[in-house]
Amino acid sequence: MSTAEDQGADGRLGGEPPAGRIELFKLFLAERDDPEPFYTRLAERSVADFPFALRDRRVLDIGSGPGHYTKALQHAGARVVPIDLREANMQRARAAGLAAVRTDATRAPFPARSFDGVFCSNMLEHVPDASAVLDELERVLKPGGWGWISWTNWWSLWAGGHDMAPFHLLGPSWGPKVHDRLRGSWRLKNQVNAGLWPTYIGRVLEDVHRRPALRVLDACPRYYPSQRWVLRVPGFREVVTWNCLILVEKEAARPEARP
Repeated sequence: MSTAEDQGADGRLGGEPPAGRIELFKLFLAERDDPEPFYTRLAERSVADFPFALRDRRVLDIGSGPGHYTKALQHAGARVVPIDLREANMQRARAAGLAAVRTDATRAPFPARSFDGVFCSNMLEHVPDASAVLDELERVLKPGGWGWISWTNWWSLWAGGHDMAPFHLLGPSWGPKVHDRLRGSWRLKNQVNAGLWPTYIGRVLEDVHRRPALRVLDACPRYYPSQRWVLRVPGFREVVTWNCLILVEKEAARPEARP
């Protein structure tokens, strides 16, 4: 199994030129009415900036949705297994010709050490136990394999509460109540503690760092990776980071010392 170094990558993200980020932001502003261009471009950009070789690698796409990232990863030469729990997403993925598997990401039906990489975009905040997803990522990765994990942190000024923003800044208890009072719960695609759970940068990073089998290669704000320094500032990072991205590598098991 090739490690990140064997693949010719240093496991760090450089990001697109400013013009690419501006284009993506403009598409995001129209995302609610026309989501397809934004998610297609985001998937293409993410894979184009990918720090590992993908050709002929077996990759698990966790929370694949309708398959934007699966298609981009396949276009780069990876052999991708997309999984998602929502039947509507599975139907759209299959309609696009993708061999999608409907399953719970916290109990993935795959053997241990069966994937070269795991891709997980904007999914951790949509499960009640993000740590259980990381357990599965760690389990199914081969030694030397990589994990690409991003999520929208709860206190993000722009998108932490998704459709509920900016009321999420009142907290996961009062925020939904005030939103529903002023706008109505029918406007929310993801209800708090139903389809959306508060997920925090500090807690996820702590969870990853405590796992001896996982080594963090990089951690940065996904949409402005050059400002990775903000992730070293507790509290501040939770607010100014729109979306957090971490890259990990599963280290090979160390041989036991002989008596």
